[in-house]
Amino acid sequence: RWLLEHQTHKIMTRLHAIFFVVAVAATICCYTITKRINPKQYLKQHDRRLSESSSVLLTNTDDHWTWDIPSILSRAKQSSPSTQQQQQQEPLRVLIITTSLVEYDKGTRGTTHGFDRLKHVMLPPLVDSVTSMTSRGWHVDVYLILGFKSLAPHRRQLIMDALPPGVGLEVWEDAIPLYYKNSFNKRPKADQAVTNGDHALSRQHRFVLRDKLQYYDFFVGFEDDMRISAEHVLEFLELSNDIYQLYGEALSNPGGQVVVGNDGKAVQPPPLVHRHKSNDGASVGNDIIHDPIGVEHIKRLFPGLLRVEVLDRKSDHPLRKTGVLDNHRFVKEHPPSPNAFSAVDGESLLDPTICCDENDPPRGKMTAHPKMEEVVMWETNIQASGVRKYPNPIGWVAVMPVEDKADVGSFWSGYTKEQPNLKRPRRVDETIGNQAGFMATRSQVEYFHNKACPGGFLPPFDSQHWKGDSLQRHSVEFWSGGFQLFGQCSLNRILPLEPRRFEKHLIYHVSNNKQRTAPAKKMIRVGDFYGQILTVKEKAIKFAKEAWGIKLT
Repeated sequence: RWLLEHQTHKIMTRLHAIFFVVAVAATICCYTITKRINPKQYLKQHDRRLSESSSVLLTNTDDHWTWDIPSILSRAKQSSPSTQQQQQQEPLRVLIITTSLVEYDKGTRGTTHGFDRLKHVMLPPLVDSVTSMTSRGWHVDVYLILGFKSLAPHRRQLIMDALPPGVGLEVWEDAIPLYYKNSFNKRPKADQAVTNGDHALSRQHRFVLRDKLQYYDFFVGFEDDMRISAEHVLEFLELSNDIYQLYGEALSNPGGQVVVGNDGKAVQPPPLVHRHKSNDGASVGNDIIHDPIGVEHIKRLFPGLLRVEVLDRKSDHPLRKTGVLDNHRFVKEHPPSPNAFSAVDGESLLDPTICCDENDPPRGKMTAHPKMEEVVMWETNIQASGVRKYPNPIGWVAVMPVEDKADVGSFWSGYTKEQPNLKRPRRVDETIGNQAGFMATRSQVEYFHNKACPGGFLPPFDSQHWKGDSLQRHSVEFWSGGFQLFGQCSLNRILPLEPRRFEKHLIYHVSNNKQRTAPAKKMIRVGDFYGQILTVKEKAIKFAKEAWGIKLT
């Protein structure tokens, strides 16, 4: 008995010591990470509690779908607010979440081995993004999710020194999750060890989102080589607000729908009979041009983004050879409309300044002062795209690819009455339109998690939908590129066709490596793609006139 009591005393003493060490370590860790962003102090200062200010994770209702967008847009628009304005409206609070796999490039996929990726690829667009936002009076913090083991103090200082004053910085080092490889739907082998799931680093931003959701109004989460400016955010909010207005109008109408109008008058809807029927899993056909739209379909609309690069100016560039980009795919089927180019000099109506401007000498791999004819894309093409005219305030849009069963309807570029059974590209890797990230307000993230996405958008990813392990089944493109949001979550991406708005949906991939590593046949000038979209719009207007006798503008 004495021996048992003695051993018990020794065990309890050791446990107390362990608990004390863990508690101290946790306190130090938390202080180190949050010393520039204090959530408790923030909540006390702004009197915001999760249960009062946000329904996130606590309810399963979307009665107030994207309720925060009008207020957030209003706050985003106030530039350098006066003291009086600050008292009336708090500055927009933005969290930028950047995911970076390596500190120095490995030499794969068109990169140079040993190239300082952190300094020359990640830091320039990050600083540009933050500076564009803080200059408007927004409060911005940065959260870095790093796949490498540690960030040396002098490297951390390099980042902090480059960011504008007052910007908070948090760093999650060694963030690659561990998993049992090739063990989907079966138990790991007895002697199998866990390995790094490099592909799942892109999932880790979801944990940050859940942890930080109640502290910020807007979230920008992208891979480390994407440049997102305040202009992109403002356009995203403008289009989100247009969608929100459409939603409100549909709710107020007896039939729960909104119809298209011209000059304040409703346009006659197309007939309900003799319409195209989809040959895949879509509930609508490929001839949706100006049909009325209801509440549930409006809730699926979402601003889209197109990744672009600027051609480098090396003499050996294969895409700069005469005729290469002129003879792009589907140019014969859908030649770019002349209306996409200036009648004076033939230049594209789009301006590359917002997405891609860079001073000389350029930083990293970027190209200085690009011309629109040098801006190219590769993530999708006209064959996978469509157009639709939505009621005001949205109007004509380009429609990006979406999973068939999620489609709310558009006029597909490949549709003709003579060949109604052509197969429309849907969730295809080559044309899905990988965005390398997303942006959203708090309420939009809530909608993703509580309603739109099967199994949820945020952790713990433990429902039956994930079949035991979300790391086994999904790639980088699922978590950050859009395969979840624009597939399983049923969101339909749209791009306004007004040129000053369309160009704000172009985001610069500053690594500038796809132009030399992706197949040349996938590359197309963005200006030509925009021209092809206008061609499809003109085709849709002609179809409505000939098939239904309806005049659209």
